[in-house]
Amino acid sequence: MTREQLGSKLNLAPRYIVSIENDGQHPSFQVLYEIVTLLNVSVDQYIFEKPSERSTLRRQVDGLIDSISERDLPIIEATARGIIETRTETEE
Repeated sequence: MTREQLGSKLNLAPRYIVSIENDGQHPSFQVLYEIVTLLNVSVDQYIFEKPSERSTLRRQVDGLIDSISERDLPIIEATARGIIETRTETEE
C-alpha cells in the first residue's frame, strides 16, 4: 500500500504519513489505532518491549536508508566508512 493510498483510506495527508514513517513524528492515539486496525497489525511488541535505544535522528537516517536503492547503497557505505576512518585518525 502506498502512502497516498493509506492517507486516502484514513483521510490523512501523505506528507503526514511520511513524517510518521521517516521523520519520527508520533501519531495521535486515534491515528495509531486507525492505522493498526486498517493494516491488521499488533502493537504488542511496541507497547510491551523496551523502547528502542535509538535516537529520533538515528531512526530518521534508518528510514532514509530504507528508501535508497541497492545500487546507491555503496555510496552510503563509503561515506560511513570515511566518517569512521576520519574520526579514528583524528583521535590518534
